[in-house]
Amino acid sequence: MTDRPLLSVRDLRVTLRGRGGTPVHAVRGLSFDVRPGEVLGLVGESGAGKSITAHTVLGMAPHGATVGGSVDLDGRELVGASPAVLRSLRGGRMALIPQNALSALSPVHTVGGQLVRALRSNRRMGRARAWRLAVEALDRAGIPDAARRARAHPHEFSGGMRQRAVIAMATVNEPDLVFADEPTTALDPVMQAHVLDRLRELRERTGTAIVLITHDLGVVGGYADRTVVVYAGRHVESGPAVPVLTAPRAPYTAGLVASLPPLEATDRRLPTIEGTPPAPESPPGGCAFAPRCPHVREVCRTEEPVPLPVGEPGRLVSCHRLADLPDPLTHPFAPTPR
Repeated sequence: MTDRPLLSVRDLRVTLRGRGGTPVHAVRGLSFDVRPGEVLGLVGESGAGKSITAHTVLGMAPHGATVGGSVDLDGRELVGASPAVLRSLRGGRMALIPQNALSALSPVHTVGGQLVRALRSNRRMGRARAWRLAVEALDRAGIPDAARRARAHPHEFSGGMRQRAVIAMATVNEPDLVFADEPTTALDPVMQAHVLDRLRELRERTGTAIVLITHDLGVVGGYADRTVVVYAGRHVESGPAVPVLTAPRAPYTAGLVASLPPLEATDRRLPTIEGTPPAPESPPGGCAFAPRCPHVREVCRTEEPVPLPVGEPGRLVSCHRLADLPDPLTHPFAPTPR
């Protein structure tokens, strides 16, 4: 892994058109890097802007979206690039493992046929060679009897097999960068481990960088090299995954970590973060977490915090209270008896 970023996102802003033309500020100045061969965890609540960030980087922002900032892929600027340029990069240099495998696959074509199309749209090869590579990709993804299963349709696969099939499709061209959007959602623990093993093998075999979008902090702590915590489309905290999750410095990160269930059974309730995230149609003027933060001060309500370096190299925290809060920060809402 090198220090030079493969992907550099700077001040990314994505505004959608809501009902009646109301602007919806989905991503509001997000910055992060992804190095070659790295696994970066992108975490936060639903609606934080994680998936829309991935789709925007891939040139798949919703119709009518306004995109600002910079997305640099290995020296090539993608914001403002033509649809033809973005299509040429998708599948070959970067790819998406979508959250809903069933809706991502065509119901009227065989799984193998869809992999063949993915291969031939990015490389010049005959159909016979493409079919052989498609079967090999399904086999590496853990599909049993891959040669026969390649001729089946998506509805003939179980949920776990469909998830492995879309992993095979996204990675069949061995891209430099893969966004994995909740790849283990709705899978049992055994299948979750299997899917993550396939991604780990891809990284080790090809050096592919992976952006893992997930709610599962345990997966991030055990699998990612670094993590970026996002809230209301903004950076909260980032750095090496284990220190961020075991010794958080931002109040929001501390709240997420405290909400994890303990390994051993207990009769005490988990802490909760009171309130709800702000509506993207009307983002606050200050820190987006201020209405829910127990450490809030007046400056938090009026000025947005910027990422500041703290601790080990690469650790950044966006919080006005960084200098006077404990290190590490524990969630202030103590668990209460049931």
